[in-house]
Amino acid sequence: MSNINISRRVFIGASMYLVATPIWASVFNSANALAVFTESGQFFTADELTILTDIAEIMIPRTNQPGATDAHVINVLDGLMLSWAGVETKFRYKSIIKQVEQIALASFKSDYKSVSQSDRESLITELDKRAFADRTSELSISYRKLKEMIFHIFYTSEEANPNFMLVPGTYKGCISQDQLDLYHANGRVT
Repeated sequence: MSNINISRRVFIGASMYLVATPIWASVFNSANALAVFTESGQFFTADELTILTDIAEIMIPRTNQPGATDAHVINVLDGLMLSWAGVETKFRYKSIIKQVEQIALASFKSDYKSVSQSDRESLITELDKRAFADRTSELSISYRKLKEMIFHIFYTSEEANPNFMLVPGTYKGCISQDQLDLYHANGRVT
């Protein structure tokens, strides 16, 4: 594991957490366009990190803007499992990974990591459609909570939103341009 620490701003509820995330070694499998992690994280195993990172990258791919991998979304999620997540959340995220693995086995007769990139994208796209069509199943709930967290971490990252500013206290809907400029200059709301 590399000792590179990445400072991240993660806004959870009304609190601000600073999460240091290590970068884990991975090998790019060009046969199916998949970054395969070779070491486990702080909470997730190497296989789980591989699947989660791929799911996050399918949800938020790199275009002319940073993707989920660029924003180290799953690295931060792994750190949050130790510092923020409760027992139920930890179980839910581990469970959705197992369920995605089972869907891949049932659909493609192969484990998720061996499936082609287009089939993995189709699997996640279909899972996404079903999760929002039927909101009552445990799979649907777990998937939607994972997706919500992936997008939350991404949009509060410096890579995705370099001008992100936590606004503590009360909502200030009407401010002058001078106040806004002062907030940006200070990097926070006074």
